[in-house]
Amino acid sequence: MLIVSSLQKAHDAYKAHSPARVISLLSDDEELPSFEGLTDEAHLKLYVLEDASTATISKTAKERAQKIIDFLGPWDGAGGVLVHCNRGVARSMAAAYIVLCLLRPDDAEETLAQMLRDGAPHADPCPMLITYADDLLDRDGRMIDAIEDLCPPVTDMAPPLLILPLKQAAPQWENAMSNTHA
Repeated sequence: MLIVSSLQKAHDAYKAHSPARVISLLSDDEELPSFEGLTDEAHLKLYVLEDASTATISKTAKERAQKIIDFLGPWDGAGGVLVHCNRGVARSMAAAYIVLCLLRPDDAEETLAQMLRDGAPHADPCPMLITYADDLLDRDGRMIDAIEDLCPPVTDMAPPLLILPLKQAAPQWENAMSNTHA
């Protein structure tokens, strides 16, 4: 499962769902929550400098996209992942979309983007991070196109906790077939 939360709710989300991996996207002045039992190898900590220049922001966004892909690339998705940033709106939603595209390579980018928006109407994924991930994952612009094609996010609500499947569920007819006796 993929869990996306704000910094404020990250500790409780971790306790409730016990994910195997955590991605923290924080500003340099934000305190990292503690996740009891989580090893350093299972926790990706990405910091954003608040006073960075445009060139630095672009370079670090590319590096962050690469680190997310490298962190999850060899992982099979077992045990789930928690992604959080300060508000749970932009950076964490971009990282969550990258996770979905990485771990569900056969699903259309539009489907995954819509799944993200359906579960989190407030989601406003950071386009720069997605643009670099799109390039790194050889998605030929489809990731950023899918995000740009979404309707505008709902901005007048507190971000809820988002939980999405990392693996695609079997189609309904396959489930029905497995329950029949031949």
